[in-house]
Amino acid sequence: MLGAIAHSIVEHTLWLYPDGTAYWAEENTLFIADVHLGKSGHFRAFGIPTPKGIHTHAIRLLRNAFARHDAAQIIFLGDLFHNLQNTETQDLLDLIGEFPEHSFVLIKGNHDVDIPEHSALEVVNQLAVGPFLCLHEPPGSNFDQNIPFDLDLIQSQYSNSFLLCGHLHPGATLRGKGRGRIKMKAFFFNARLGVLPAFGPFTGAHALQMKGQYYGIAEGRILPLF
Repeated sequence: MLGAIAHSIVEHTLWLYPDGTAYWAEENTLFIADVHLGKSGHFRAFGIPTPKGIHTHAIRLLRNAFARHDAAQIIFLGDLFHNLQNTETQDLLDLIGEFPEHSFVLIKGNHDVDIPEHSALEVVNQLAVGPFLCLHEPPGSNFDQNIPFDLDLIQSQYSNSFLLCGHLHPGATLRGKGRGRIKMKAFFFNARLGVLPAFGPFTGAHALQMKGQYYGIAEGRILPLF
């Protein structure tokens, strides 16, 4: 797995890639979170200037991720799209058509409010695959109160599954000497759940301030952190 680093979960291995995807080799399944396709076009429609190259870059990253794993199951952990459809969302449907041997499942996210129909894209609210339960939002998540998830709720109601989620756009900050620091997207794992970084290039990263294992993404590498 060139460029990837392994993280073990309940006797299974997820390979974490610098593009923010996680690959479950035992079942040839690729997890992707928070692409937010159409976001740049959505902003431009409201008069907010954004570079058109952002969308082209996102499609290129997706194509590379799909091509890396032959005939894989692709599971999007929510927010594949960003609000209403525009011309950018059609590019994703065209891209799916380039990979007829793959299967595609979207866990519906809070921004997936206007999902284009495509026979190869299955849309569900959650999905159980092996030991994993795939959700968009971690249980108990509340951005307004700065609560990424409720661990007690997860332990009481989801004790039989390891949760894989998106939504939070996790990040981490490395501090150097003086005032030097580097902020980066990151994977987050604890004993009950994993949260993938936002895949889309027009997305941010937020410090979760929760204890767990973080893997930062910097300069095309995965960095095990605190």
